[in-house]
Amino acid sequence: MFTALIVEPFGWLLKICYNLVGNYGVAIIIFTLLSKLVILPFQMKSKKSMMEMQKLQPKLRELEKKYKDDKERYALETQKLYKKEGVSMFGGCLPMLITLPIMIGLYSVVRQPLTYIFDITPEQIQALADAFRAAGAKITSTSGYMLQIDVSSLLSKYPDIVASITPNLTDLDFNFLGIDLSLIPNFKYITILWIIPVLSGLTAWLSNILIRRSQGTQLTEQAAATNGMMNIMMPLMSVWIAFMVPASLGLYWIISNVLTAVQEPILTAYYKNKAKKAEEEK
Repeated sequence: MFTALIVEPFGWLLKICYNLVGNYGVAIIIFTLLSKLVILPFQMKSKKSMMEMQKLQPKLRELEKKYKDDKERYALETQKLYKKEGVSMFGGCLPMLITLPIMIGLYSVVRQPLTYIFDITPEQIQALADAFRAAGAKITSTSGYMLQIDVSSLLSKYPDIVASITPNLTDLDFNFLGIDLSLIPNFKYITILWIIPVLSGLTAWLSNILIRRSQGTQLTEQAAATNGMMNIMMPLMSVWIAFMVPASLGLYWIISNVLTAVQEPILTAYYKNKAKKAEEEK
């Protein structure tokens, strides 16, 4: 069901983007923009909830001081405060719950482009691999998504073989600014592919910093500690993930971080202005 509802539609959408621009990297950038537009209403709702929670920070700091030595009572009084003010403690989690399936679906597509973008059967993929090996290509993978990535990267080198086995297959151009997006960065060897994990971590860190500064709210000690930990963990996770997956997914992560860094300050200013007008009307 997940494949039918998410993975296959993503493959179809990426194929349309690729056919429009003729470059896999640009197609992923367009896809990222479209996915951001789809989840924007949910992110706006989440942002509104987070802004409401920020308004409670002065009261939360008072509770923190009052019940400094009684963590259980502090947690109870915090829940009461949220309930009294009509604020959901988990309202900011919604976009993450929606973004996660998008990431998983896109991961399936970018590591198996022949299957989900061009509807090539496993038998045809194996036939292409065997034919490429016979022509002198070095393919170490024998099955799975790595075999598909190896075959995809060789399509442009053997157009006659491709035409004889899969005549309707369009050549996939994985090159983007000199980077082969079909490959997975390797910890052991420093190559140009390392730029993907590095930019992934830097953009995640920058996004977190810009979001924090745009909020301009003094947090409780507990919230500040959690925020500080996230500012460290999220960039490190971005780097680690980008070393585990094809560079195409790392590119998606980078563009998503950049868009978030631009979007969040705009939404913050919008809801602050909206709250200010509401106060003036009162």
